[in-house]
Amino acid sequence: MLWHKGWLETRFRLLFLLGFAVFLVVFLHSVGVKPPPPGSPPLSGLPIMLTSFTAVAYAMLAGAGINTQPAFQAAKGLHGSTLFTLSLPVSRFRLLLIRASIGWIEMSCLIGARLGLWFAIPMMQGIMKAGEIFEFAGTMVFCGSGFYFLSVLLGTLLDDQWRIWGSMIAFGAIQLASSYLHLPASMDIVRAMEAAPPLIAHTMPWTTMAFSVGLAAILFCAALKIARTREY
Repeated sequence: MLWHKGWLETRFRLLFLLGFAVFLVVFLHSVGVKPPPPGSPPLSGLPIMLTSFTAVAYAMLAGAGINTQPAFQAAKGLHGSTLFTLSLPVSRFRLLLIRASIGWIEMSCLIGARLGLWFAIPMMQGIMKAGEIFEFAGTMVFCGSGFYFLSVLLGTLLDDQWRIWGSMIAFGAIQLASSYLHLPASMDIVRAMEAAPPLIAHTMPWTTMAFSVGLAAILFCAALKIARTREY
C-alpha cells in the first residue's frame, strides 16, 4: 500500500518530466543536431544539461518525507492524509525509506530513458557507444544521489514548495563551490557529472561516486533522526 500511495503522489510529476525530455529530443531532432567541430569534446554540453535536468527532477520527485502531498502541486502545512499515514502500524523508518526509494527509482529510470532518447538521434549514435551510455547513466545516478537525499532531508524540515526551492538553491550553491573553491576531485560531485563524466574523461569517477553514496547515507540518517523526533 505504501508503494502504491507513493506512486500516486509522484506519477504526474514523473510523466511531466518524461514528457519534457521527449519534447526536447523531438525538437532537437526536428531542427537537426550538427556534429561538434573537430578537436572539440563530443557532446560537451550534454552533461551540463543532464545535470541540471537531474537536479530539477530530484527536487520534484524527492517527496516531502513522511508528509503526504498533492500529486502535482506544492502545498503548505500538513496534507489531510498525513495523520492517517502516521496512524498506520508502520515505523517512521519504513515510511521514509519507501517514499525516498520511490523517488530515487523513478529518477534513475528517468535518467536512463532520457539518455536512451538522446541515443535515438542518428548523429549521436556515431559519437556515443552503448557502453558509454551505461557508464554515463551510472555516474549521473550515483553522483546525483547526494543531491537527491539532500532534498529528502529538506523534506523533513520544510513544506514541499520550500523544499523544492531549497533544493534548487542548494544545488546552485554546490555548483558555485565546484567552480570557485577547487574542491578535491573525490568530493567534487558536480565536476564528475558536468566536466569529467565518462563521455569526456573516458573513465569512471569511482571515488566521487562512492563519496556521493556515503553522503546520501549520512543525509538519509539525518532525515530519519528528524522524522522520528518531529511532532506532526
